[in-house]
Amino acid sequence: MINSDTPVPLIDGQLHDAPGLEFSDWSGMAPHEVRMTFEQAVRWNEELLSMFPPKPNRAALDADAKCKVEFRFL
Repeated sequence: MINSDTPVPLIDGQLHDAPGLEFSDWSGMAPHEVRMTFEQAVRWNEELLSMFPPKPNRAALDADAKCKVEFRFL
């Protein structure tokens, strides 16, 4: 990505409403120096997932939503 101070062209309709829009220059971003083993990465992911509420059990919700009335021929 090239760092540029030139303004956004006004002919671009999507960017016309945001003339002060700036994009970060990520060319100087340093890579992560910390390396994890697979086991450490799995534990870290599990810790992060524990911060979110559990997902509802879709199978149980679908079973509850089904019509349980018996169909009979007359």
